[in-house]
Amino acid sequence: MSTAFKEKNNDINIIIGILVFFYLTWTIKELWLLEYIYSFGEIISPLVEALVKSLIWIVPVSIYIKIHLYSDPISYLKMNVNVKEGVFWGILLSLLLGAVLILEAFLFNGVFFHFSLSFDDYLNTVLMAGLAEEIVFRGLILQEFNKKLAFWKANIMTALLFLVIHYPIWIYNDIIFQFGSHIYIFLIGLLFGFVFKKTGSLWTVILLHAFHNYVLSII
Repeated sequence: MSTAFKEKNNDINIIIGILVFFYLTWTIKELWLLEYIYSFGEIISPLVEALVKSLIWIVPVSIYIKIHLYSDPISYLKMNVNVKEGVFWGILLSLLLGAVLILEAFLFNGVFFHFSLSFDDYLNTVLMAGLAEEIVFRGLILQEFNKKLAFWKANIMTALLFLVIHYPIWIYNDIIFQFGSHIYIFLIGLLFGFVFKKTGSLWTVILLHAFHNYVLSII
């Protein structure tokens, strides 16, 4: 067995191990620890939630990139390249996507908008979701898959994993059988992957993801 083949298998095993740990830990947190986390009050609970999400999502990715890939996490995640262009396209695409979502909600669903979001909404639903989830899915998983697969295959697999990570909270909220949401999240995952590929900046999808969640929160 060649050294290259052994290294490839080792990389795959490590990624699988990280994903299993990540999904298992997040599922336990969403299904069994969520009520405990949100028992500390309107200010402390969102901060605890943000800390827990950082420990589960961001810290393991940073350690993996630093120790296994021998790379600087910020550089590997493309958070220090094309920053201005990434922010520009993030803002522009966010406004376009937001306009589409708002128009669709207003014209077809008769939705009234509510802008009185909580501290938790802003911190975790908007900011931390955009940051942490894009670091994991587009920043790490998509790039690692794309090393071994064509981009379209890597993007589909990443979008599927992005979909599945929503299942624990959907089970918790008893909305797992709303199958339209499955299709929607999968397509959004594909869109985020495509945008990341085209712009070469993680900031674009971080902003796009965060603003997408903000619009859904006010609809």
